Amino acid sequence: MTTRTFTNIPFAPRRCPVFYGWVIVAVSTLVIICSIPGQTMGVGVFTDYLIEALGLSREQLSRAYMFGTIASGTLLPIAGWLLDRLGVRVMAILASAGLAVSLLVVSRSDAVARAAASVIGASAAVWIGMTTITASFMLMRFFGQGTLTMIGRVAMGKWFNHRRGLATAISGIFVTFAFSAAPLLLNLLIDGFGWRRACVVLAAAIGGGMSLIAWVFYRDNPEQCGMVMDGVTDPEWLDRKAKRATEIRREFTRPEAMRTLTFWAFSLGLSTYGLVITGVTFHLTSLGEEMGRSRAATLAIFWPMSVIGVVARFISSWLSDRSPIGLKWHLFVMMAAEVVGTVGVLFFHTRAGWVLAALGYGVTGGLMGALLNIAWPRFFGRRHLGAISGLNMSVMVWASAVGPWLFSLGHRFTGDYRTAIAGCLVLPAVVMAVALKADNPQQRCCVDDTAPGTE
Repeated sequence: MTTRTFTNIPFAPRRCPVFYGWVIVAVSTLVIICSIPGQTMGVGVFTDYLIEALGLSREQLSRAYMFGTIASGTLLPIAGWLLDRLGVRVMAILASAGLAVSLLVVSRSDAVARAAASVIGASAAVWIGMTTITASFMLMRFFGQGTLTMIGRVAMGKWFNHRRGLATAISGIFVTFAFSAAPLLLNLLIDGFGWRRACVVLAAAIGGGMSLIAWVFYRDNPEQCGMVMDGVTDPEWLDRKAKRATEIRREFTRPEAMRTLTFWAFSLGLSTYGLVITGVTFHLTSLGEEMGRSRAATLAIFWPMSVIGVVARFISSWLSDRSPIGLKWHLFVMMAAEVVGTVGVLFFHTRAGWVLAALGYGVTGGLMGALLNIAWPRFFGRRHLGAISGLNMSVMVWASAVGPWLFSLGHRFTGDYRTAIAGCLVLPAVVMAVALKADNPQQRCCVDDTAPGTE
Protein backbone atom coordinates (compact mmCIF):
# COMPACT_ATOMS: atom_id res chain seq x y z
CA MET A 1 0.00 0.00 0.00
CA THR A 2 1.47 3.37 -1.01
CA THR A 3 1.61 6.38 1.29
CA ARG A 4 -0.96 8.20 -0.85
CA THR A 5 -3.37 5.23 -0.73
CA PHE A 6 -2.98 4.97 3.04
CA THR A 7 -3.61 8.71 3.32
CA ASN A 8 -6.92 8.42 1.45
CA ILE A 9 -8.34 5.74 3.80
CA PRO A 10 -11.12 6.00 4.95
CA PHE A 11 -11.52 9.23 2.91
CA ALA A 12 -9.42 11.69 0.95
CA PRO A 13 -8.66 14.86 2.96
CA ARG A 14 -8.74 16.96 -0.23
CA ARG A 15 -12.50 16.42 -0.38
CA CYS A 16 -12.98 18.24 2.91
CA PRO A 17 -14.98 21.47 2.34
CA VAL A 18 -12.53 23.44 4.50
CA PHE A 19 -8.73 23.34 4.65
CA TYR A 20 -7.96 20.01 6.29
CA GLY A 21 -5.43 21.60 8.64
CA TRP A 22 -8.36 22.81 10.76
CA VAL A 23 -9.50 19.20 11.16
CA ILE A 24 -5.95 18.41 12.30
CA VAL A 25 -6.23 21.23 14.87
CA ALA A 26 -9.44 19.71 16.25
CA VAL A 27 -7.99 16.19 16.46
CA SER A 28 -4.71 17.47 17.94
CA THR A 29 -6.66 19.37 20.58
CA LEU A 30 -8.44 16.16 21.56
CA VAL A 31 -5.14 14.27 21.62
CA ILE A 32 -3.57 16.79 23.98
CA ILE A 33 -6.67 16.78 26.22
CA CYS A 34 -6.52 12.97 26.35
CA SER A 35 -3.01 13.25 27.82
CA ILE A 36 -4.47 14.70 31.04
CA PRO A 37 -4.42 11.42 33.04
CA GLY A 38 -0.66 11.31 32.46
CA GLN A 39 -0.17 14.99 33.33
CA THR A 40 0.61 16.10 36.87
CA MET A 41 -2.75 17.80 37.34
CA GLY A 42 -4.35 14.46 36.51
CA VAL A 43 -2.06 12.30 38.64
CA GLY A 44 -2.23 14.78 41.52
CA VAL A 45 -5.96 14.15 42.03
CA PHE A 46 -5.23 10.45 42.62
CA THR A 47 -2.25 11.05 44.92
CA ASP A 48 -4.00 10.72 48.29
CA TYR A 49 -5.85 7.57 47.17
CA LEU A 50 -2.64 5.92 45.96
CA ILE A 51 -0.85 6.75 49.21
CA GLU A 52 -3.60 5.06 51.20
CA ALA A 53 -3.97 2.04 48.87
CA LEU A 54 -0.24 1.30 48.62
CA GLY A 55 0.64 2.16 52.22
CA LEU A 56 3.33 4.63 51.17
CA SER A 57 4.33 7.97 52.63
CA ARG A 58 3.95 11.14 50.59
CA GLU A 59 7.70 11.33 50.12
CA GLN A 60 7.88 7.71 48.96
CA LEU A 61 5.14 8.28 46.40
CA SER A 62 6.87 11.47 45.24
CA ARG A 63 10.10 9.52 44.82
CA ALA A 64 8.30 6.85 42.80
CA TYR A 65 6.76 9.59 40.66
CA MET A 66 10.19 11.09 40.08
CA PHE A 67 11.83 7.80 39.08
CA GLY A 68 8.91 6.86 36.83
CA THR A 69 8.92 10.27 35.16
CA ILE A 70 12.69 10.26 34.65
CA ALA A 71 12.44 6.82 33.04
CA SER A 72 9.69 8.04 30.72
CA GLY A 73 11.69 11.14 29.84
CA THR A 74 14.67 9.01 28.92
CA LEU A 75 12.52 7.13 26.39
CA LEU A 76 10.91 10.21 24.80
CA PRO A 77 13.67 10.93 22.24
CA ILE A 78 12.91 7.46 20.85
CA ALA A 79 9.23 8.40 20.59
CA GLY A 80 10.21 11.57 18.72
CA TRP A 81 12.39 9.57 16.33
CA LEU A 82 9.51 7.15 15.69
CA LEU A 83 7.14 10.08 15.17
CA ASP A 84 9.27 11.34 12.27
CA ARG A 85 9.20 7.89 10.68
CA LEU A 86 5.73 6.49 11.44
CA GLY A 87 3.80 9.75 11.32
CA VAL A 88 1.27 11.26 13.70
CA ARG A 89 -1.56 8.94 12.69
CA VAL A 90 0.07 5.66 13.66
CA MET A 91 1.79 7.12 16.72
CA ALA A 92 -1.47 8.64 18.04
CA ILE A 93 -3.17 5.22 17.87
CA LEU A 94 -0.26 3.50 19.64
CA ALA A 95 0.06 6.18 22.32
CA SER A 96 -3.69 6.26 23.05
CA ALA A 97 -3.73 2.49 23.48
CA GLY A 98 -0.60 2.67 25.62
CA LEU A 99 -2.09 5.27 27.97
CA ALA A 100 -5.28 3.19 28.30
CA VAL A 101 -3.26 0.14 29.35
CA SER A 102 -1.28 2.31 31.78
CA LEU A 103 -4.48 3.47 33.49
CA LEU A 104 -5.67 -0.12 33.87
CA VAL A 105 -2.34 -1.02 35.46
CA VAL A 106 -2.65 1.88 37.90
CA SER A 107 -6.17 0.82 38.88
CA ARG A 108 -4.79 -2.53 40.04
CA SER A 109 -1.37 -1.38 41.25
CA ASP A 110 -2.08 -2.05 44.94
CA ALA A 111 -3.49 -5.53 44.14
CA VAL A 112 -0.35 -6.36 42.15
CA ALA A 113 1.82 -5.11 45.02
CA ARG A 114 -0.06 -7.21 47.59
CA ALA A 115 0.14 -10.33 45.41
CA ALA A 116 3.88 -9.88 44.97
CA ALA A 117 4.35 -9.26 48.71
CA SER A 118 2.53 -12.47 49.56
CA VAL A 119 5.11 -14.38 47.51
CA ILE A 120 8.27 -12.44 48.37
CA GLY A 121 7.39 -11.53 51.95
CA ALA A 122 5.56 -8.83 53.86
CA SER A 123 8.84 -7.17 54.85
CA ALA A 124 9.33 -6.12 51.21
CA ALA A 125 5.80 -4.73 50.84
CA VAL A 126 6.88 -1.07 50.76
CA TRP A 127 9.55 -1.62 48.12
CA ILE A 128 7.22 -3.74 46.03
CA GLY A 129 4.58 -1.03 46.25
CA MET A 130 7.09 1.61 45.17
CA THR A 131 8.35 -0.52 42.29
CA THR A 132 4.82 -1.20 41.08
CA ILE A 133 3.67 2.40 41.16
CA THR A 134 6.98 3.61 39.66
CA ALA A 135 6.40 1.38 36.63
CA SER A 136 2.81 2.63 36.43
CA PHE A 137 3.92 6.26 36.56
CA MET A 138 6.54 5.59 33.87
CA LEU A 139 3.90 4.25 31.47
CA MET A 140 1.40 7.04 32.22
CA ARG A 141 3.96 9.79 31.84
CA PHE A 142 5.53 8.33 28.69
CA PHE A 143 2.29 7.79 26.79
CA GLY A 144 0.34 10.70 28.31
CA GLN A 145 2.44 13.71 29.23
CA GLY A 146 5.16 12.88 26.73
CA THR A 147 4.04 11.14 23.56
CA LEU A 148 0.40 12.24 23.16
CA THR A 149 1.24 15.87 23.92
CA MET A 150 4.15 15.83 21.50
CA ILE A 151 2.01 14.28 18.75
CA GLY A 152 -0.66 16.98 19.04
CA ARG A 153 1.84 19.82 18.89
CA VAL A 154 3.94 18.37 16.08
CA ALA A 155 0.83 17.68 13.99
CA MET A 156 -0.30 21.30 14.10
CA GLY A 157 3.23 22.49 13.37
CA LYS A 158 3.33 20.42 10.18
CA TRP A 159 0.08 21.77 8.73
CA PHE A 160 0.51 25.49 9.41
CA ASN A 161 3.20 28.07 8.86
CA HIS A 162 1.90 31.64 8.66
CA ARG A 163 -1.33 30.69 10.48
CA ARG A 164 0.43 28.58 13.11
CA GLY A 165 -0.22 31.17 15.80
CA LEU A 166 -3.93 31.31 14.97
CA ALA A 167 -4.18 27.51 15.01
CA THR A 168 -2.36 27.41 18.33
CA ALA A 169 -4.62 30.08 19.81
CA ILE A 170 -7.81 28.27 18.81
CA SER A 171 -6.54 24.95 20.12
CA GLY A 172 -5.27 26.63 23.25
CA ILE A 173 -8.71 27.89 24.23
CA PHE A 174 -10.00 24.33 24.60
CA VAL A 175 -6.77 22.81 25.93
CA THR A 176 -6.32 25.43 28.63
CA PHE A 177 -9.89 25.15 29.87
CA ALA A 178 -9.70 21.36 29.80
CA PHE A 179 -6.42 21.26 31.73
CA SER A 180 -7.65 23.78 34.26
CA ALA A 181 -10.98 22.03 34.76
CA ALA A 182 -9.41 18.55 34.85
CA PRO A 183 -8.69 18.37 38.61
CA LEU A 184 -12.26 19.32 39.49
CA LEU A 185 -13.80 17.01 36.87
CA LEU A 186 -11.56 14.09 37.81
CA ASN A 187 -12.44 14.68 41.45
CA LEU A 188 -16.14 14.42 40.50
CA LEU A 189 -15.42 11.24 38.54
CA ILE A 190 -13.71 9.72 41.56
CA ASP A 191 -16.59 10.74 43.84
CA GLY A 192 -19.03 9.05 41.48
CA PHE A 193 -17.15 5.85 40.63
CA GLY A 194 -14.28 5.52 43.09
CA TRP A 195 -10.67 6.00 42.05
CA ARG A 196 -10.23 2.51 40.56
CA ARG A 197 -13.30 2.64 38.33
CA ALA A 198 -12.44 6.20 37.37
CA CYS A 199 -9.17 4.86 35.91
CA VAL A 200 -11.11 2.19 33.98
CA VAL A 201 -13.57 4.76 32.59
CA LEU A 202 -10.69 6.97 31.41
CA ALA A 203 -8.92 3.97 29.87
CA ALA A 204 -12.02 3.02 27.88
CA ALA A 205 -12.56 6.59 26.63
CA ILE A 206 -8.95 7.11 25.55
CA GLY A 207 -8.08 3.61 24.34
CA GLY A 208 -11.30 3.18 22.39
CA GLY A 209 -12.49 6.66 21.48
CA MET A 210 -9.23 8.51 20.84
CA SER A 211 -7.61 5.65 18.93
CA LEU A 212 -10.58 5.48 16.58
CA ILE A 213 -10.66 9.26 16.05
CA ALA A 214 -6.92 9.28 15.30
CA TRP A 215 -7.30 6.52 12.70
CA VAL A 216 -10.20 8.19 10.93
CA PHE A 217 -9.07 11.83 10.90
CA TYR A 218 -5.31 12.17 11.44
CA ARG A 219 -2.96 12.70 8.46
CA ASP A 220 0.76 13.37 8.78
CA ASN A 221 1.32 16.44 6.58
CA PRO A 222 -0.38 18.43 3.80
CA GLU A 223 2.09 17.41 1.08
CA GLN A 224 1.06 13.74 1.37
CA CYS A 225 -2.54 14.85 0.83
CA GLY A 226 -1.77 16.95 -2.24
CA MET A 227 -2.08 20.24 -0.33
CA VAL A 228 0.19 22.99 1.00
CA MET A 229 0.72 24.46 4.45
CA ASP A 230 -1.94 26.98 5.54
CA GLY A 231 -4.06 25.88 2.56
CA VAL A 232 -3.17 29.05 0.60
CA THR A 233 -1.37 29.20 -2.76
CA ASP A 234 -1.87 32.90 -3.52
CA PRO A 235 1.70 34.27 -4.04
CA GLU A 236 0.76 37.80 -2.93
CA TRP A 237 -0.66 36.51 0.36
CA LEU A 238 2.37 34.30 0.94
CA ASP A 239 4.78 37.15 0.15
CA ARG A 240 2.95 39.49 2.51
CA LYS A 241 2.99 36.94 5.32
CA ALA A 242 6.64 36.04 4.73
CA LYS A 243 7.68 39.60 5.54
CA ARG A 244 6.41 39.14 9.11
CA ALA A 245 8.32 35.93 9.87
CA THR A 246 11.86 34.68 9.30
CA GLU A 247 12.14 32.40 6.29
CA ILE A 248 12.98 28.74 6.94
CA ARG A 249 16.39 28.58 5.30
CA ARG A 250 17.62 25.42 6.97
CA GLU A 251 16.03 22.22 8.22
CA PHE A 252 17.98 21.63 11.43
CA THR A 253 18.71 18.11 12.60
CA ARG A 254 18.46 17.35 16.30
CA PRO A 255 22.26 17.52 16.87
CA GLU A 256 22.38 20.87 15.06
CA ALA A 257 19.51 22.24 17.14
CA MET A 258 21.30 21.11 20.30
CA ARG A 259 24.27 23.27 19.38
CA THR A 260 22.22 26.47 19.54
CA LEU A 261 21.75 28.59 22.65
CA THR A 262 18.16 29.18 21.55
CA PHE A 263 17.17 25.52 21.90
CA TRP A 264 18.49 25.30 25.44
CA ALA A 265 17.14 28.70 26.51
CA PHE A 266 13.61 27.76 25.45
CA SER A 267 13.90 24.17 26.67
CA LEU A 268 15.12 25.26 30.10
CA GLY A 269 12.49 27.99 30.31
CA LEU A 270 9.68 25.59 29.49
CA SER A 271 11.21 22.99 31.81
CA THR A 272 11.51 25.46 34.66
CA TYR A 273 7.78 25.98 34.60
CA GLY A 274 7.32 22.22 34.38
CA LEU A 275 9.39 21.71 37.52
CA VAL A 276 7.59 24.40 39.50
CA ILE A 277 4.03 23.68 38.42
CA THR A 278 4.35 19.91 38.90
CA GLY A 279 5.80 20.44 42.36
CA VAL A 280 2.94 22.76 43.31
CA THR A 281 0.20 20.75 41.60
CA PHE A 282 1.30 17.34 42.87
CA HIS A 283 1.14 18.57 46.48
CA LEU A 284 -1.56 21.19 45.94
CA THR A 285 -4.21 19.71 48.24
CA SER A 286 -1.62 19.16 50.95
CA LEU A 287 -0.21 22.66 50.45
CA GLY A 288 -3.70 24.16 50.59
CA GLU A 289 -4.51 22.26 53.77
CA GLU A 290 -1.28 23.48 55.34
CA MET A 291 -2.30 27.04 54.54
CA GLY A 292 -5.84 26.65 55.85
CA ARG A 293 -7.73 26.05 52.61
CA SER A 294 -10.16 23.19 51.96
CA ARG A 295 -9.61 20.72 49.10
CA ALA A 296 -12.44 22.29 47.07
CA ALA A 297 -11.23 25.85 47.69
CA THR A 298 -7.68 24.90 46.75
CA LEU A 299 -8.68 23.17 43.50
CA ALA A 300 -10.90 26.14 42.60
CA ILE A 301 -7.79 28.13 41.62
CA PHE A 302 -7.71 26.26 38.31
CA TRP A 303 -10.81 28.07 37.02
CA PRO A 304 -9.36 31.61 37.03
CA MET A 305 -6.04 30.19 35.84
CA SER A 306 -7.82 28.74 32.82
CA VAL A 307 -9.42 32.04 31.83
CA ILE A 308 -6.16 33.95 32.26
CA GLY A 309 -4.26 31.22 30.43
CA VAL A 310 -6.61 31.32 27.45
CA VAL A 311 -6.25 35.09 27.12
CA ALA A 312 -2.46 34.96 27.47
CA ARG A 313 -2.13 32.12 24.99
CA PHE A 314 -4.37 33.83 22.44
CA ILE A 315 -2.48 37.13 22.68
CA SER A 316 0.92 35.42 22.42
CA SER A 317 -0.20 33.29 19.47
CA TRP A 318 -1.79 36.27 17.71
CA LEU A 319 1.34 38.37 18.15
CA SER A 320 3.57 35.57 16.86
CA ASP A 321 1.76 35.69 13.48
CA ARG A 322 1.46 39.46 13.16
CA SER A 323 4.24 41.14 15.12
CA PRO A 324 7.98 41.35 14.44
CA ILE A 325 8.58 40.95 18.19
CA GLY A 326 10.86 37.93 18.63
CA LEU A 327 9.72 34.86 20.54
CA LYS A 328 12.53 35.45 23.04
CA TRP A 329 10.42 38.29 24.50
CA HIS A 330 7.50 35.90 24.92
CA LEU A 331 9.85 33.64 26.88
CA PHE A 332 11.03 36.60 28.98
CA VAL A 333 7.47 37.57 29.90
CA MET A 334 6.65 33.94 30.64
CA MET A 335 9.46 33.71 33.19
CA ALA A 336 8.48 37.02 34.79
CA ALA A 337 4.92 35.74 35.18
CA GLU A 338 6.24 32.54 36.77
CA VAL A 339 8.01 34.65 39.40
CA VAL A 340 4.72 36.41 40.16
CA GLY A 341 2.86 33.10 40.48
CA THR A 342 5.49 31.58 42.76
CA VAL A 343 5.43 34.62 45.05
CA GLY A 344 1.67 34.18 45.17
CA VAL A 345 2.03 30.55 46.33
CA LEU A 346 4.28 31.72 49.16
CA PHE A 347 1.32 33.75 50.44
CA PHE A 348 -1.37 31.30 49.33
CA HIS A 349 -3.16 31.64 52.67
CA THR A 350 -4.05 35.25 51.81
CA ARG A 351 -6.47 36.51 49.18
CA ALA A 352 -3.71 38.53 47.49
CA GLY A 353 -1.47 35.46 47.31
CA TRP A 354 -4.25 33.35 45.82
CA VAL A 355 -4.87 36.02 43.15
CA LEU A 356 -1.16 36.37 42.31
CA ALA A 357 -0.78 32.59 41.99
CA ALA A 358 -3.77 32.37 39.64
CA LEU A 359 -2.59 35.37 37.60
CA GLY A 360 1.09 34.43 37.38
CA TYR A 361 0.67 30.74 36.66
CA GLY A 362 -2.24 31.44 34.31
CA VAL A 363 -0.11 33.73 32.15
CA THR A 364 2.86 31.36 32.35
CA GLY A 365 0.80 28.35 31.30
CA GLY A 366 -0.79 30.26 28.44
CA LEU A 367 2.54 31.45 27.05
CA MET A 368 4.05 28.00 27.50
CA GLY A 369 1.29 26.44 25.40
CA ALA A 370 1.87 28.95 22.63
CA LEU A 371 5.65 28.59 22.58
CA LEU A 372 5.60 24.80 22.56
CA ASN A 373 3.55 24.83 19.34
CA ILE A 374 5.23 27.74 17.59
CA ALA A 375 8.91 27.88 18.56
CA TRP A 376 10.38 24.60 17.25
CA PRO A 377 9.02 24.61 13.67
CA ARG A 378 9.82 28.33 13.36
CA PHE A 379 13.36 27.92 14.69
CA PHE A 380 14.35 24.55 13.19
CA GLY A 381 11.93 23.61 10.38
CA ARG A 382 9.63 20.59 10.00
CA ARG A 383 11.77 17.76 8.66
CA HIS A 384 13.17 16.69 12.04
CA LEU A 385 10.42 18.23 14.16
CA GLY A 386 9.59 14.97 15.95
CA ALA A 387 13.18 14.33 17.03
CA ILE A 388 13.72 17.91 18.21
CA SER A 389 10.38 18.03 20.01
CA GLY A 390 11.13 14.64 21.56
CA LEU A 391 14.37 15.93 23.06
CA ASN A 392 12.63 19.03 24.38
CA MET A 393 9.85 16.91 25.89
CA SER A 394 12.49 14.70 27.48
CA VAL A 395 14.11 17.68 29.20
CA MET A 396 10.70 18.96 30.32
CA VAL A 397 9.68 15.56 31.67
CA TRP A 398 12.92 15.20 33.61
CA ALA A 399 12.33 18.61 35.17
CA SER A 400 8.74 17.76 36.03
CA ALA A 401 9.98 14.55 37.66
CA VAL A 402 12.18 16.43 40.09
CA GLY A 403 9.57 19.00 41.15
CA PRO A 404 7.28 16.86 43.36
CA TRP A 405 10.26 15.15 45.00
CA LEU A 406 12.00 18.45 45.82
CA PHE A 407 8.80 19.78 47.37
CA SER A 408 8.30 16.66 49.48
CA LEU A 409 11.96 16.70 50.50
CA GLY A 410 11.69 20.36 51.53
CA HIS A 411 8.55 19.57 53.51
CA ARG A 412 10.29 16.69 55.27
CA PHE A 413 13.27 18.73 56.47
CA THR A 414 11.56 22.08 57.16
CA GLY A 415 8.04 21.03 58.08
CA ASP A 416 6.39 23.11 55.34
CA TYR A 417 6.60 23.87 51.61
CA ARG A 418 7.85 27.46 51.85
CA THR A 419 11.56 26.73 51.43
CA ALA A 420 11.00 24.71 48.26
CA ILE A 421 8.67 27.36 46.87
CA ALA A 422 11.13 30.16 47.60
CA GLY A 423 13.91 28.18 45.90
CA CYS A 424 11.83 28.06 42.73
CA LEU A 425 12.24 31.82 42.31
CA VAL A 426 15.89 31.41 41.27
CA LEU A 427 15.33 29.37 38.10
CA PRO A 428 13.07 31.75 36.13
CA ALA A 429 15.33 34.68 37.00
CA VAL A 430 18.29 32.89 35.40
CA VAL A 431 16.29 32.02 32.28
CA MET A 432 15.14 35.64 31.93
CA ALA A 433 18.77 36.69 31.55
CA VAL A 434 19.56 33.95 29.02
CA ALA A 435 16.37 34.64 27.03
CA LEU A 436 17.72 38.01 25.90
CA LYS A 437 20.27 36.16 23.73
CA ALA A 438 17.87 33.52 22.37
CA ASP A 439 17.41 34.78 18.79
CA ASN A 440 15.90 32.74 15.96
CA PRO A 441 18.67 30.45 14.55
CA GLN A 442 17.24 30.91 11.04
CA GLN A 443 18.42 34.53 11.14
CA ARG A 444 22.02 33.35 11.27
CA CYS A 445 21.77 30.81 8.48
CA CYS A 446 23.51 31.71 5.28
CA VAL A 447 21.76 31.29 1.98
CA ASP A 448 23.87 28.22 1.19
CA ASP A 449 23.23 26.83 4.69
CA THR A 450 26.79 25.68 5.23
CA ALA A 451 26.47 25.82 9.02
CA PRO A 452 23.72 25.81 11.57
CA GLY A 453 23.03 28.69 13.89
CA THR A 454 25.47 28.91 16.76
CA GLU A 455 23.80 31.17 19.29
